[in-house]
Amino acid sequence: MELKKSLMEKYDKSDMFSLLKNFPRHCLEGYNLTISEINKNFEKVVFTGMGGSAISGDIIKILIEEIAEIPVFVIRDYSLPKYVDSKTLVIVESYSGNTEETVNTYKIAKGNKSLIICISSNGEIEKMACSDGIPLIKIPSGMPPRCAFGYLFFPVYRYFVDAKILPPLEKTFFEKIEKWVNEFLPSSENNKAIEISKKIYKNIPLIYSENRFYPGILRWKTQIAENSKNFAFVNILPEMNHNEIMAFYFPEFFIKKAICLFIVSGIENERVKKRIEITSNIISKKVKEVMELKLEGETLLEKTMYLIILGDWISYYLAILNKVDPTEIKEINILKEEMKKGGKK
Repeated sequence: MELKKSLMEKYDKSDMFSLLKNFPRHCLEGYNLTISEINKNFEKVVFTGMGGSAISGDIIKILIEEIAEIPVFVIRDYSLPKYVDSKTLVIVESYSGNTEETVNTYKIAKGNKSLIICISSNGEIEKMACSDGIPLIKIPSGMPPRCAFGYLFFPVYRYFVDAKILPPLEKTFFEKIEKWVNEFLPSSENNKAIEISKKIYKNIPLIYSENRFYPGILRWKTQIAENSKNFAFVNILPEMNHNEIMAFYFPEFFIKKAICLFIVSGIENERVKKRIEITSNIISKKVKEVMELKLEGETLLEKTMYLIILGDWISYYLAILNKVDPTEIKEINILKEEMKKGGKK
């Protein structure tokens, strides 16, 4: 099946294409969203959010823990751990501002007298932050939350730049983002996103990376689920070598449809490199295909952004191949409506 323009126009009813194409602008605008009050009086950081908001926290966690002695935690739940106190910086992220899990954790953090920063486009989070005098980074509304990653991630990154914890981003960083997006546009030759989406089509992707790129492959999984309406499975090395490597026997129909993709960064531990090589060789005799994806970029953040951009475009093209609207999320909306019926608890 070919990815023709007519097919994209037919199935991409809400024009997700334009949002993906404008991602470089989202990133730069997000990075320029700042707040004047930078509070450095915290001993730990907690991100609370769901979906793309939580993945923003996952990436920040890895970046900070590489260079600073500040523990960072990401919470995807209604509650907060007992260690969240007045010395904890709680970053509350919800694109809509109405994510019920996140709204609840805001209230708990406020009760704990934590230092709070909110990132939202609207909703209850914005109302509570304004009422309580909590710093709010207001981001543009009107897009699916999963397409707002540039606005959800980069204002938080900028906060830690202004707090002298993370290094500032140069113009060349954003130029690379634009270059990578252009490489994955439909008109681009040797388009890796189209190539991989065609291999995944009607198959089951199993995606593996080292731990530092887990947020990136988790983003692949969630984007393939929401945009493509397709299963994908992810795991990290060396962990999968201690268990999942033994799973490549049953069920046989699953194994025959498995496309294994190993993320190769060039900066992984030497033992992990060897594990990828040996594991690829072992399972290549069992599954439909094994591929390696070499990440572009120089730094950990650049390589992560390349991975995320590529994954977003793969999920888009796979949606078109699957003949589904990448924006439509009927089952999520049904679940939200059913949750409302019983009232919030």
